[in-house]
Amino acid sequence: MNTEREIGYKVRHYLNLGTDELDRGTAGRLFEARQNALARYKVAGTQLSMAGLGHISADQFLPHVRALIAIVGLVIGVIGVATWNNFQKADELVEIDSALLADDLPINAYLDKGFQTWLSERSSQD
Repeated sequence: MNTEREIGYKVRHYLNLGTDELDRGTAGRLFEARQNALARYKVAGTQLSMAGLGHISADQFLPHVRALIAIVGLVIGVIGVATWNNFQKADELVEIDSALLADDLPINAYLDKGFQTWLSERSSQD
């Protein structure tokens, strides 16, 4: 079973056998034509194609994707940390408010300036 590569090698071999019989001018023109063809040859798969957007070269597009992914990840991380801190602060405020509301003292007692003095005296007695 011959693969495509083996067939290519056989074709190349037979073509090389025929080049020994060519004169220098013909060989030079064939070499020049081959160089021109290789210069115009487009490698398949180097461009991305999107419907409606045309072709975008992979060499221009892909290097920026890594940086974009890193930036998006960093932004998501910063937003996540900020949100987590806000939830933590809210939980602390809920605990303080719950303790104040569950206490027997009226709220006006907490607003009284002498209350802080009374608290410090009372804590030093205990």
